[in-house]
Amino acid sequence: MKELKNEWKKYWDDRVKSDGYFYGKYGGNADFIIKALNIQKKDIVFDIGCAVGAHLIDITNKTGAECFGIDISPVAVKLNKDKRIKLSVADMESTTYPDDYFTKVFSLGVFEHTPRSYSVFKELNRIMKKGGLAFITVPNKYSFFHITKNIKMRLGTWDLGYEKSFTKSEIISILNKAGFKLKAYWTMPHKDPANIFNHMDNFFHKFSRQHFGFFIYLVAEKISDAK
Repeated sequence: MKELKNEWKKYWDDRVKSDGYFYGKYGGNADFIIKALNIQKKDIVFDIGCAVGAHLIDITNKTGAECFGIDISPVAVKLNKDKRIKLSVADMESTTYPDDYFTKVFSLGVFEHTPRSYSVFKELNRIMKKGGLAFITVPNKYSFFHITKNIKMRLGTWDLGYEKSFTKSEIISILNKAGFKLKAYWTMPHKDPANIFNHMDNFFHKFSRQHFGFFIYLVAEKISDAK
């Protein structure tokens, strides 16, 4: 597990150095996050996998909420120059934040990069206030992307390290065990269908938006402590 995390850290350190990941075209506008979580000035917001903090800066600008974030990449965290948001290098499975602290949490395409999915949601439960909302995105197992990704993993040509996909029933099972109640669920098509498989995903998504699509988007409420 330590080796896996070190590989992931190196990947994102290199990615940030090469193209400033989550600046420019990769980040900035957080309107969809603000809407999904109904973020207001009174909220304490937390981003798991924040990179340089671009989404948090936008949330601060538009809502005035207090914002925190963690990332596995020290390079990304050091690039942030906005002192209004509080970023740190940390492991998402074991943070140093107090119990029952955050009211709104989001994580975009991060939870799939550990084989210990439940431990991440359990830690999320610990640091969230009861009644708090979490907005999470993870890869969808019902997609051609999932098939091509697994083929690349077997061939050794996949460059994003460990990454799993989920079905709706799998993610609901984890949420329930971790003390969350699903509030909203939908799938999203590819924004940039670069190949025939992505086009196929988008085609089938038109007929089954609850099941078929590139990524799962969900909003969950903390209703109890994790089991």
